[in-house]
Amino acid sequence: MEYVLGVMLVWLLAAGWIFLLVNWAVTGDVSAGEAAIGSAVALLLAIACAQRAFPYVIPFSLATLGGGAIALPMLRAYLNRAAHAQMDAELIERACLAYEFDAKNYGALINLAEACYKSGLLEQAVYHLERAIQQAPIMAANEKRRLRMWQDELQHHRTQGYTPCMNCGAHEAVGAVRCTRCQRLLLPALVQGRWVPRQLARRAVVAWAIAAGGGALSLFWREQLVGLAALMAILTTLGVALGLIVWVVRKA
Repeated sequence: MEYVLGVMLVWLLAAGWIFLLVNWAVTGDVSAGEAAIGSAVALLLAIACAQRAFPYVIPFSLATLGGGAIALPMLRAYLNRAAHAQMDAELIERACLAYEFDAKNYGALINLAEACYKSGLLEQAVYHLERAIQQAPIMAANEKRRLRMWQDELQHHRTQGYTPCMNCGAHEAVGAVRCTRCQRLLLPALVQGRWVPRQLARRAVVAWAIAAGGGALSLFWREQLVGLAALMAILTTLGVALGLIVWVVRKA
């Protein structure tokens, strides 16, 4: 009875995995091929459980599919935050370009300050808001109140005293919007650089499939081979799987 319940639970988890991967393929988070790979692995694990293909197949399948079921929502939430960071980067890029076109434009300075504050760049926000108030001190009553609030907040915020370039590593002035060394815009890359790119989901699915396949094959070798032959087969399988996972994670 326990075996039947274990198989049913594995099939349920596999069905959930396949549903989520198909949904990701529809929304474009993963390609159709990558969704097919992940779905095939989940289905093969479920079939292996039904046929008792190798030792400890049910615990292994439950750990593999269940661990993925826990990690998947976390990855999804992370990707949603990364997507918001991408939108913030595009917004701040437009503000930087408008500022570069006319560094004394009051509206451009206000937009840049607000974009910096929204993105968590408090030092840069205070700097550009101060510059905006200098351009129009009479008509900036609301901005002055906002500046005092931001300055009070900045006192309780850890400051760097510079704006780092995410491309070449240079340290530029707080008010700089473009790197003097590589000529890249600083603030959009700073906002977006906190997040791993969207391709993380695709790499995670492929890496999960490789790890599941390597683990299952190692358990199979443990049952079919003995002695040194089993040890060599398991080590080779795990080594190849690890190498493939490293390649998938590092590839562009």
